[in-house]
Amino acid sequence: MELKIPKNFQIFGKTIKVTQPYKVDKEDSRGEWSYNKATIKVKRSLPIDEKESVFLHELTHCLLDMLEYNELSHNEQLVETFSRALHQAIKTMK
Repeated sequence: MELKIPKNFQIFGKTIKVTQPYKVDKEDSRGEWSYNKATIKVKRSLPIDEKESVFLHELTHCLLDMLEYNELSHNEQLVETFSRALHQAIKTMK
């Protein structure tokens, strides 16, 4: 099952824009979430599986920040582990 990366979505009435630029703002980064800009960026050149994983990683940051769990959002180990588990669950759904 392929995960469709959206162009935008809403959380609590706030529209989050998703883009896939060739470069993201942080050097050597594969993706990023900006609360202030309400954007998720996923590097376009990544293989599809990695792109999906990066999107879910940034989405996890987004959700935690929107729920005001900012300390958890800054826990990269938690965010990475959760997003990888979510990716596997989605990819193996029948």
